[in-house]
Amino acid sequence: MKKIFAIPMALAMCVPAAAQETSAPGTTEEATIDPARLAVAETTVDHLFPIGTYERMMKGTMDQMLDGMLAGLGGMTMEEMGGTVSPSGEDYSAEDKDKTLAELMQESDPNFEERMQISTRVLMDEMTDLMSAMEPQVRTTLTKIYARKYSIAQLNEMNDFFATDTGSAFARDYMMVFVDPEMMESMMSMVPELMQAMPNIMKKVEDATAHLPPVGTATETQSQKDDE
Repeated sequence: MKKIFAIPMALAMCVPAAAQETSAPGTTEEATIDPARLAVAETTVDHLFPIGTYERMMKGTMDQMLDGMLAGLGGMTMEEMGGTVSPSGEDYSAEDKDKTLAELMQESDPNFEERMQISTRVLMDEMTDLMSAMEPQVRTTLTKIYARKYSIAQLNEMNDFFATDTGSAFARDYMMVFVDPEMMESMMSMVPELMQAMPNIMKKVEDATAHLPPVGTATETQSQKDDE
């Protein structure tokens, strides 16, 4: 069951980073960025990703999204989700396969709903604090990316636009688009399809790694050699 609930959690964690691009740290290209471009790019990032962005994105909106995702999953039957194992670890009966995930979890844990609500609140609070602490590093990385990708003239044009009423409105809500209710609804609509696809995906992973020895085999073999 942990895997089932890890999917919406993973989707939620991906959202705040959706508009970011990562670059390999310490690359030559990054190390030789013109300081003047960095300075102008920093102003661009101030417009698009000001301090407090993660908290603004995650407080209230993200936990509502998680609630919606979990509710959507709870309404699916295990057959629809492609599941074969019950919360207790046993195979589902034909009768259980027609039950929704919420019904089965409630049978396994009468406090399931409250437990999940508390868990998501704690998770989001902790993730908000953690990601807020990482925000300065994210801003620094974004500054380098913008400075590397755009010329000073282009960055100045962006900043001139962001200084207008329209540009300011765009920049203010640029990241918030990714946690807009419509975007959240779109992401939640993907969960059933994702769940249905997971058994086939996992089967392909299993087939692709079938030539490898079972986990722990190499360690056990080495341990035996050391004992000898």
